[in-house]
Amino acid sequence: MSDNFQYYTRLYDYIREYQALVQDHYSKHGIAYLVTYYNINTDETVWDNDKIFGGAYERIGNLSGLKWNKYLLIPVYWSDEITTVFDGDEKGYVKQNETNIVFPSTYGITPYPGDIVKLEQDYLRPSGTDSTNDIYPILVVAGVEIYPNTDRRYWKLRIETFQSKTTIQLDEQVEDTYAFFNYTKKIYTIPQSTFLTRMMIKSENTKNRLDELYNSNSGLYFI
Repeated sequence: MSDNFQYYTRLYDYIREYQALVQDHYSKHGIAYLVTYYNINTDETVWDNDKIFGGAYERIGNLSGLKWNKYLLIPVYWSDEITTVFDGDEKGYVKQNETNIVFPSTYGITPYPGDIVKLEQDYLRPSGTDSTNDIYPILVVAGVEIYPNTDRRYWKLRIETFQSKTTIQLDEQVEDTYAFFNYTKKIYTIPQSTFLTRMMIKSENTKNRLDELYNSNSGLYFI
């Protein structure tokens, strides 16, 4: 090697900056769509180890041994356009919808094929609409992809319509319920989320009250 060769240091570490952008910043500040996610609880689920190679008899119903963890208000990203496929089988004429969603591993959720996703939420509908007539379907996870293959990653899920099932039947098999708390970008139990929400409201009310008591001319608070 030539003696004239000099070592140099990059001013910018582009690869790490890009990784931080897509895995840290975007997962917290990107444009998200809120869904309800039903994740299979592998610890509490009762599997059939003899007849169907470790699976459950049914996903939903009295014969099902599956138990679920329910996650409310989960932000998902990069939702693709829903494609519709019409097909006919022994059940009759079937309308199959498919799409893809993505969420980061920072949520602490490990998705499995067979998980359930509810895209439309009754409590997120604008006031004045009929929230009792829930005509939107639930969707089942048909495929799971990981990218990139690192410690911090994104899960890409292919989801399709789960025919003739509702969340009413599904909720009967829910083991635990959690909620995504947007302020910390983390998932908590319902009691924890309720407590944090109350604390945040109290802090906001205190801040607004102090702003009203502050006098900008003197720099003092008049109580």
